Amino acid sequence: MVAGGTVPCMAHPLLPLAQEFIAPPDLRCPTCQYGHLVKKQKFITHDDAATSVAKTQEPDAWEPDWSTGVFTGFLVCAHAGCGETVVLAGDYRVGDDPDPVKNGPWAAFYRLTYARPALTLVDCPVGTPESVVAAGRVAAEIVWIDPAGAAGRLRVAVEELLTAQRVPRFRMAAKPGKPIKRVRRTTHQRIELFAQRKPQVEQVLMAVKWIGNTGSHEGSLGIEDVLEGAEMLGLALRLLYDPSQPNLMRRVAAVNRHSGPAPRRRRV
Repeated sequence: MVAGGTVPCMAHPLLPLAQEFIAPPDLRCPTCQYGHLVKKQKFITHDDAATSVAKTQEPDAWEPDWSTGVFTGFLVCAHAGCGETVVLAGDYRVGDDPDPVKNGPWAAFYRLTYARPALTLVDCPVGTPESVVAAGRVAAEIVWIDPAGAAGRLRVAVEELLTAQRVPRFRMAAKPGKPIKRVRRTTHQRIELFAQRKPQVEQVLMAVKWIGNTGSHEGSLGIEDVLEGAEMLGLALRLLYDPSQPNLMRRVAAVNRHSGPAPRRRRV
């Protein structure tokens, strides 16, 4: 915990894009998942109507930081075997450059609202069920314009993951004098049931579910919250489908049992 009882946010690779940016951060290619995206040419900006009118009607008073509008741009995967092009679009404004000595007094600030192909939101290891991958992909496509909707898709991914892990969706319920009927379990109940097999993963999925609940019920979710939920979902997937993760957790448990370095199994 840090001062004030808050907890540091998880550092999702897309976090710098949750706010305005001058230059795009280092981003992994969403297609090959290996190369990094490079900005090879300047983004194209277009002034909005208000900016155009102000330039025309008040030319003597005009200042560059009155400029607002939209932008489009391209990032290209630097991996020779890929070369994917990612299209970006969103809003822009002109403001004070944070380093005026080096760059001059003004800078363009961009806010992302669209990326195609969608940037990787949930890091899915090999073996992740396709239904989970698909839900994460939809979340990635809308996160910049509809964070609450993206959080809802992450919750769908949790449901799909539970189904892939054979966690029952229904239970049999009976009331006095009435026939037995099937009742659908809530996401919360299914996660609790999953805890009997995977208590660590249960804690992670419960956190993703709570973030999804906030998006669907309150509508006040920020992009940063969704990115944190996506990072948590990725952790759950690694614990389930990346063999190195559970092996490492077993080593953690062994070290704790021995209160120090634990014996290692020697390779023959």
